Amino acid sequence: MVYEKKKKDVRYAKSAIGEKVKPGAIHVVSKALVKEKATNLVPKIHVKRGDLVILRSGSKEAGKGKTGKVTAVFPKEGKIIVEGINVITRATKQRGPMTKSGLIKKEAPIYASRVMLYNSTTKKGVRAEFRKRENLD
Repeated sequence: MVYEKKKKDVRYAKSAIGEKVKPGAIHVVSKALVKEKATNLVPKIHVKRGDLVILRSGSKEAGKGKTGKVTAVFPKEGKIIVEGINVITRATKQRGPMTKSGLIKKEAPIYASRVMLYNSTTKKGVRAEFRKRENLD
């Protein structure tokens, strides 16, 4: 009996992920990481630090419909941090005389695909292509 070498089944995703093996030996790779002659192998994100954005998807707890300013961008993970959106609460213990115990609230990262640029004059979310036309820079 002759065994043939099985060709690696590769699927490409638009999301910012490294190579991931799914059931059935399917390899999922980000399209941005397999471009020919690409020097910067980091997926592009449509928002940048300092942009005003509106959360378009998610739960009311996370802040759906709220606006906020982008404080940090993580292109490798495809995530961003927006002030006032996706606030989590952590309980901390006192670890010495200088630290305090209690509840600490901070913003957690969210996927960049969940937000849109916000135009304050029209009070609506706009697509990133209209950044120059809407003077959102």
